[in-house]
Amino acid sequence: MFVPRQQYSRELKIAVMREIDSGRSTAEVARSYQLSPKRLEAWKPEWRAKGELAFPGIGARPEAKLDAERISELERKIGQQAMEIDFLKKALRRFREQPPPVVGNGVTGSTSKSRKPRKRG
Repeated sequence: MFVPRQQYSRELKIAVMREIDSGRSTAEVARSYQLSPKRLEAWKPEWRAKGELAFPGIGARPEAKLDAERISELERKIGQQAMEIDFLKKALRRFREQPPPVVGNGVTGSTSKSRKPRKRG
């Protein structure tokens, strides 16, 4: 037999948590509201972390606005990075297409580390 999951209103959860904060024991509050003490213990972390913003219910999460702002910020960042990648690809293509610079004596330039050592003898 299917038993639907019990849902509790935000107002009930907040009222219960306020009573616990006022000094009443979890067991005492659980008995007065006919709830399981384990259920109240499960609600406590969210209440401690978010206070009055806890238990938003389905759909109307306060974090949703923050999530949307974060998503738009990340989309802007991705767009900026895509532009930078395109710029660097074009610069690399131009660099590869240009011939190496010629030094005054007609030999291509090199660094001192890339030269072969001279034999003495």
